[in-house]
Amino acid sequence: MNFKSLLLGSAAAIVLASGAQAADLTVAEPVDYVKVCDAFGAGFFYSPGTDTCIKVGGYVEFGTSFGGGDFGGLNSSNNNWGNFYTEVSIQLTASSVTEYGNLTGFIDMRAKTGNEAGNAGSLQDSINESTKSAYVDSAYLELGPLKAGYFTSLFDFGRGYDDTGMFGSDSTTDHIQLTYAVNGFGLALSIEDQRDRGSYGYFVDTNGNEFGNDNVPDIIAAVTYSSGIFAAKVAAAYTNSAVDYDFANPGTAADGKDGWAIGGGLEVALDNFSAGDRFFVSAAYGDNANSFTGISGGTSVVGALGLDNNLFSAASGTSWSALASYKHVWTPQLWSSLSGGYASFDGSGYLEDMKVDAWRVGFNTAYAPVKGLELVADVFYTDVDLKDGPTLANYATDYSGDSWTANLFLKRSW
Repeated sequence: MNFKSLLLGSAAAIVLASGAQAADLTVAEPVDYVKVCDAFGAGFFYSPGTDTCIKVGGYVEFGTSFGGGDFGGLNSSNNNWGNFYTEVSIQLTASSVTEYGNLTGFIDMRAKTGNEAGNAGSLQDSINESTKSAYVDSAYLELGPLKAGYFTSLFDFGRGYDDTGMFGSDSTTDHIQLTYAVNGFGLALSIEDQRDRGSYGYFVDTNGNEFGNDNVPDIIAAVTYSSGIFAAKVAAAYTNSAVDYDFANPGTAADGKDGWAIGGGLEVALDNFSAGDRFFVSAAYGDNANSFTGISGGTSVVGALGLDNNLFSAASGTSWSALASYKHVWTPQLWSSLSGGYASFDGSGYLEDMKVDAWRVGFNTAYAPVKGLELVADVFYTDVDLKDGPTLANYATDYSGDSWTANLFLKRSW
């Protein structure tokens, strides 16, 4: 065997050995990188291996408040400062395209520490803040025109650009909603749980007396329109939350009463005057429907007074409210708002002499030094005049006064 034959034989052996070793190696799977999903707007990405698009959002907010006045936890002997709190929010959205329209699920989970900021809040707020427990702020599923879950009531119009908000319907309810939109017009119908607005429901006491309403859900319809610089909404509601209760003779039977409300809101974009400026007005009238006009509910006269929300949600009578709010953008990083509102209630039945008049004015300024961070200062003044109210423990028949509160907070959103 000559040298040439030896060299060729050695090369063949090396090639065969290399092939055998390569056959023994595990083939690496291709990496399934996260891909951007632009079908539902900015911030979405595909969940690996699926056609579902995911978006993660939320915020961390640190705030404090101080003030003084005659009610709402702030009075002449309790002009306080030091109501520090921290609130967090985690928001998840999952969307996909189906043959029946877009399928979406949304969750906003929150938790809050510290004491009640500023004026009195709901029992749920007190529990969340004292236990530091996470809670559902809103959550819903949506398929095409159908939306169901716990989210803002169809009747709501917004409380202006002031962070505290003026008096008016401000409720998150469990409900199912159907919406149809075409050429700038929208039609919507919802069936909502009346208990989220403070309804007592129906019950029988140990003496056999019947109380409350018929546990009928609220039924709400709305028409919306948006075109150019205008966005408008008109809504009407049927409710069965009021109870004609005889406060002078507690323990007697109380019948539920039907009620209704109607309201409207209009927002005008004033970009031709100054880029980003907005003006908003709304008004509502209700008969046995106090949470729809802001006498009771989320942003309400009762909330300002620190009184029982359910008690006044069930009070029979007529009420109305109105507000106006203007937002001015000084620079892309700095804007301010000025808002004012009024609410009135006239009792009926056993409360026919009861009168409530309340007004509020608020000023708000926000500064964003960098994207995702806001520094906000919010100050408002509230005046309430309540006459000939029910005679109950811890409730005065005449309750009048005023208060002012300032809120300061830092908010990092993403």
